[in-house]
Amino acid sequence: MADPIDTEAPDDSGSVTLRRYEYQVHIAVQAVLEMLAGGTVEHVTCEHIEDVVVARKGDARCLDGSLFWDFQQIKTRDSVEPWSLSDVISKKPLKSLWRTYTTVRDIGLTYQLTAGIEGHLDPADNQVMALSKGEGAQNANCRKRVATHLGIPQDDALDGFLGLVRVRPLARREDVEARNTRVLADLGQGLPMSTIDALYNELLRRTREATQGRPPDRWTELLAIDSPSPAVLGKRITSAVVADVRQRLTRPDYVLLEDVSEALHGPETSLVRKLRQGAASKDVIEDAKMLRAQADHYRLKEQALGTWPDNLAVETDLDQRLLLLARRIGRARKGHARPADSIFDALQDALHDNPAAVDRNPLYAQDGVLLMGRACAVSDECRFDWGDARDAS
Repeated sequence: MADPIDTEAPDDSGSVTLRRYEYQVHIAVQAVLEMLAGGTVEHVTCEHIEDVVVARKGDARCLDGSLFWDFQQIKTRDSVEPWSLSDVISKKPLKSLWRTYTTVRDIGLTYQLTAGIEGHLDPADNQVMALSKGEGAQNANCRKRVATHLGIPQDDALDGFLGLVRVRPLARREDVEARNTRVLADLGQGLPMSTIDALYNELLRRTREATQGRPPDRWTELLAIDSPSPAVLGKRITSAVVADVRQRLTRPDYVLLEDVSEALHGPETSLVRKLRQGAASKDVIEDAKMLRAQADHYRLKEQALGTWPDNLAVETDLDQRLLLLARRIGRARKGHARPADSIFDALQDALHDNPAAVDRNPLYAQDGVLLMGRACAVSDECRFDWGDARDAS
């Protein structure tokens, strides 16, 4: 039987475009890694004015303490030969950077214009080397060729542009992910490589979403800017956006509580009905719903990252331990006027004090907050209740 996979495609540009897009994402993640390491990167903006825009703090060129902006146009190619000025011109990053120059030169920024090229520069090509150092205007041949390429006169505007341009070699596509992962492993020393890989994949996912302008929950709040324009909303990665990744690197047992307000307003569940039967206070009911949603979110995220175990017995063991602990605490508090509050507080204390006794593998990072959320999920499955206020009468 014939199979079209055996037929040469007349146009395979889609695969090439996707590879180049993915390379750009890996390059953007490098700046995010600098931010995680506590470096000078303040935030990273994707696909706004240029492919990547990196804002840095503390640059000596910014005398008033403002940010230094690096507008980056990223270019790739399959050839492993060194880049000459002719190669750079043929890929047209300078045309994009010229457009950026004419767009931002009068708005009071301190900045540079970077042509990031996959591979290395030809050290024998004096013109491309001059361009890489911001000295293109001092090289007569380079100045003339760039002016011709851009279709502009050799005047002060061109010299101002060339003084801002840097051509920067970047790691090749087959090496960039390994380099980035090594940096992440250095930041998270002691973490297993499977966790490092999962965290790196999460950084890639968030950067892809920023590149596509797809804001996650609470993005407006996390941006920490007033009334962000539609062009920027969803495209900027700040330290707050990756704060939970930073915490996982420095404290493997830490999980950031996320906004799950939408989950707090759903229909009443078995969990809520049983809490009400135990005369639970409003605060306990809201806490239980939030914790349940947070634990579910964590589980789904770990499954998406491929770090959740396939062996169901591991999860069953954890649920059984939670069930036995909850039932024992429930029996001890039978007869309380508000048994749900008493059981809830006691169970939360027990899981906080000794999470390893329940989460042996661990599935939920031996985090007492997440384990309490999983206990609420077990209750929602009608496997234990929170007492009955009528027993106190």
